[in-house]
Amino acid sequence: MDGKKLNISLFDLILNYLRYLKRIRNFVKIRTFLTYRRIYLNYISVIMHVFTEKYPIKAILKNGTLVVLRNYLEVQVFDGRHKGFECDIPNDSVTLATRSFGNENTITIYGGVSNGDMRGIFIDNIYQNLPVKNKTVIDIGANIADSAIFFALCGATKIICIEPFPKNYEIAKKNIKLNNLNNISIILAGCSNRRGEIKIDVDSDYEAGKLFIVKDFKTGIKVSLLTLQDILNENNLDSDGSIILKMDCEGCEYESILSADENTLQRFSHILIEYHYGYKDLKEKLQRSGFKVSVTRPKLISRFHDLDGQKLKFAVGYIYAERI
Repeated sequence: MDGKKLNISLFDLILNYLRYLKRIRNFVKIRTFLTYRRIYLNYISVIMHVFTEKYPIKAILKNGTLVVLRNYLEVQVFDGRHKGFECDIPNDSVTLATRSFGNENTITIYGGVSNGDMRGIFIDNIYQNLPVKNKTVIDIGANIADSAIFFALCGATKIICIEPFPKNYEIAKKNIKLNNLNNISIILAGCSNRRGEIKIDVDSDYEAGKLFIVKDFKTGIKVSLLTLQDILNENNLDSDGSIILKMDCEGCEYESILSADENTLQRFSHILIEYHYGYKDLKEKLQRSGFKVSVTRPKLISRFHDLDGQKLKFAVGYIYAERI
């Protein structure tokens, strides 16, 4: 990826500003204002923080209780919009009932309040287009295994998780065991354009939405770096057409996909990537490799990330690719 350019089109840029104006309109609706006013004493502050996406938010309920809202899911739970979600904030866990294949499943995911993407996965259904039933899924950027658990509930035969952060890795193992999902395995590793090792500080905190490019912390435990080809080969996954790739690795998607050869990518029947700096290079690579590609419009985020001395702006969205 050429980090010097914004990896989206001019049309995408214009649409983002129009979307921003629409968001302002939604926030000034009287219903939104009254909802926040009914719940919080400091409702103006809460509204402004939610609008600018500045978390955590120190909110004061009408009875004087101070609550810390760490993400939009918590805001919505307090608003009463997601009654099926039970958020245990002191224990940082979420319990919800979900129906799959005619059965009612109650799952609990630790780390689901402060981390993961419970809202995106289980409410917005960001992975609903992936035909995972009876398939093997490679989940790169598995985080706390919330996406892997979703794939298991949707009938995936096998899910192989790749997660480089030790804290997330341990929470993911706990969630897999807690929910009795024996078809999920997890590897402590990062995905990259080369095979190797890096050190990651075991005390480092990673939360979904905070960009992470696989890098060496200089101190910490050794974590393997694997290419896509390494992951396929070491798990004995041949090209039988039943392998699906999901990537949400906060930036590693560029070097991992752009460095992969066509034969490696062709071993996947479907690929879903959350991109973070725009999509054009990734889209072109996948199309050249024999995939039909669709892209969601990027959402521009105001903050920048420093990568190798370059200031890059977040442009986040999804790429869905299906092998032709």
